[in-house]
Amino acid sequence: MAPIDLAMIRRRAEHNEGMVSTLEEVSLHQQEIEKIEGLGQICRHLKILYIQNNLISKLANLHRLKELEYGNFAVNNIVKIENLQRCESLAKLDLTVNFVSKASLLTVHTLNANYKLTDLYLMGNPCCDFGGYRAFVVATLRNLKKLDGKDVTPSERISATQKLPEITAQLLKELKRDGVDIDNARKVSDARDLAPDENDIAEILQTPENERRWCPATRVAEQRESAALRDEQDGKKKENVDALFANDGGGSRRSQKPRHVGFPELPTDMSTARQCNEGEFDFRFDENGGEFGESVILEGSRRAFPKSRTTITAPLATVHFIKTSYYIHK
Repeated sequence: MAPIDLAMIRRRAEHNEGMVSTLEEVSLHQQEIEKIEGLGQICRHLKILYIQNNLISKLANLHRLKELEYGNFAVNNIVKIENLQRCESLAKLDLTVNFVSKASLLTVHTLNANYKLTDLYLMGNPCCDFGGYRAFVVATLRNLKKLDGKDVTPSERISATQKLPEITAQLLKELKRDGVDIDNARKVSDARDLAPDENDIAEILQTPENERRWCPATRVAEQRESAALRDEQDGKKKENVDALFANDGGGSRRSQKPRHVGFPELPTDMSTARQCNEGEFDFRFDENGGEFGESVILEGSRRAFPKSRTTITAPLATVHFIKTSYYIHK
C-alpha cells in the first residue's frame, strides 16, 4: 500500500517545478494506492486528476477539490458511486472497469449535484449488465451529454425518460431477487438534510470529515475551518519572521548590530591614522602614492567578493571611504 502524501505528489509534480500548492494536474496512476487521502489538503486547486490503475475501493476525501474538472478513476476496485457531490466543477468522470454494482445504480442520482457533469464512463462495470442500464442513467442524469463515449441524443433522452418508471421497477425487482438490501444500497455519505443554523454547524465541526453530510451547514463549517487554518499558518509565518530578525540571546545566531545613522565625528587629532574596518574588508593603504608621493592610495574589497575591488587615490588629507564603512585620517 502506497499512501498519498506530500512526497509522492511532489515527485509527480515535476512539470510544475515541484510546487504543490498551485498544482492543477497530477498523475498518480499505478502507484498501488488503496485509499484516497490528503489531496484536498495538499493541492486544493487540482483540475485534472489521473488516479487510474490502483487499488482504490471507495470514492472518498474528495470534497475539498472544488475546482476538479476531470477525474479518472478507471481500473480500480470502486463499488459504489458516492462522495462526489461537493466536486462542484466536475465535468468528466471516468469509472471504467471498476466493480460498480447493479445496486449502485440507485446512487447514480447523486451525480445530479455535479451540474457541470456532461461526460461519464461506466463501461466494464457489473452495472452495465443490467438490461436498462443506459436508459436508466440517461434519464436520471439530466445534464449528461455523453455516456461511455457515445453522445446522448434528444430523442434518446425523451425515450429513456418515458421508460424510467418501468426500468426502475425492473431494477428493484432484480435487486430484491438477488437479496440486495434496497435501503442500504440507496444510502450515500453526503446527504442534504440539515438546516444551516449554529447548532448544526457546531455538530458538523465535531464530525469526522468522511462522515459529514453535505448541506449548507457543512459548507459554513468547512469555511470556518479553512479560515482558522489560514490564520494559524499566518501566525506561524509571523513568528518565524520575528525569530529570524530578533536577537535570541542564546548565541545560536550572530547578534545583529544596530544600524548606523551617518558617520562618527572626525577626531580633532589629525596626526594619527585610524581605521574602523567594520565591514571586515581586505585593503591596501599606501601613503606614498602618486608620481611624486603626493597622494595616498586606498584599495579595498569585501571578503565575500574578492574580485570586486575599489581603488581611491586622493591628496594627502582626510580620506573618507564611505562605501566600506570605515574612515582613515592622516
